[in-house]
Amino acid sequence: MGDDTVLYKLTGLTGFEVECGGGGKIRVVFAMIAEDKSKIAWYMFSSTPSAKAQKECASTDVWIIDDPFGFRADVGRMIPHTFHKKIGLDGLADADKGTVATLSFDAQQGGRLMGCRISDLKTKAGEIVSFPFGMQQDDMPPRAGQDIKGRVYFLEMGPFDEKTFSQGPQGKSSQVKISGPVL
Repeated sequence: MGDDTVLYKLTGLTGFEVECGGGGKIRVVFAMIAEDKSKIAWYMFSSTPSAKAQKECASTDVWIIDDPFGFRADVGRMIPHTFHKKIGLDGLADADKGTVATLSFDAQQGGRLMGCRISDLKTKAGEIVSFPFGMQQDDMPPRAGQDIKGRVYFLEMGPFDEKTFSQGPQGKSSQVKISGPVL
């Protein structure tokens, strides 16, 4: 690899739908792991609902997290991706405002595994990227086979431990973003 490139490995943790007001949002938590498996950065994709649902989501305190449609019982397959403009593990997306991106699912009714792809994401280094990761499929994801517009949010970073991967991000602010009204 050249001086301006860096390789990270990606894998999904969970995918679920959050209901608020009259609409819902698709959320997918995934990880970017250092090539040497020393550190992990947690990210979340959150779909952008319609304007009406967005307003209802902002003004309601009622949030119901549906059963996950995707999950990881362990770290699973980590798919490598080379970034051509060097970024740190925390350089994929903004923590507060998020970074615009598109999510798509490759899933089959009754399938065991599901492919996910983030695309059209502009990293902090200015590179437009697209990368895959996977999860086990528990149910058919909403809007499978469609491009889903939304934002990717940086959640937290820490040491990588394969034994505790399935617990996901543990920070208080990460938990609020995962289950709360991130708009």
